[in-house]
Amino acid sequence: MASAPPMPQSAPPMPPAPPAAAAPSLTKVTLDKGRVSLTKGGSVSLEKNGKPFLSSIRMGLGWEPAGRGRNIDLDASCLAFDAKREKLDTAWFMKLGIFNGAIAHSGDNLTGEGGGDDESITVHLNGLPPEVCGLVFVVNSFSGQKFTEVKNAYCRLVDASTNEELVRFDLTHSESRTGVVMCKLVRQYSGEWVMTAIGEYVDAKTARAMVKPAASML
Repeated sequence: MASAPPMPQSAPPMPPAPPAAAAPSLTKVTLDKGRVSLTKGGSVSLEKNGKPFLSSIRMGLGWEPAGRGRNIDLDASCLAFDAKREKLDTAWFMKLGIFNGAIAHSGDNLTGEGGGDDESITVHLNGLPPEVCGLVFVVNSFSGQKFTEVKNAYCRLVDASTNEELVRFDLTHSESRTGVVMCKLVRQYSGEWVMTAIGEYVDAKTARAMVKPAASML
């Protein structure tokens, strides 16, 4: 006599659904409330009251030698990229003006001596060609010392027309390397510009060597 077919087993119970993740905060930081202090990875839109606030900015970069009596030649540069992260041009101590003066470098500071910004780069946002979608500001140790021999490095965004400091990013740590990507300015599809603090160190002594790492951080 044939045995009865086995009874089908019931499907195992489904595991309980995980709790819904909290929606990420979409609050946009703007210049509405005045000066903004950024930490690494933080961003701020260069808007105020819903409108583009700035037409001309100055990115100031500064540092101090960590040891007395030893000059450290750091160089600030601005690398301009298109929408495909291809480099368009670089403003640095070997080329102080690009895009018909829309980006202008203040000139080379060989020691970091003196108060205030050691080098600055002025950007006339309205004068940039439309293909410019990203600007990356970097600092390199041309003399080869590591950033562990540098202290109080910072970058700050200033309204070029009033000299008012709007955004500041202070490096809170250093690494034994010769280059640092300080921050970036990215043009959004809406036309607004957003500044993001980066603070990533790389092994590079000149702006030319910063192109690939800078492009990867856009």
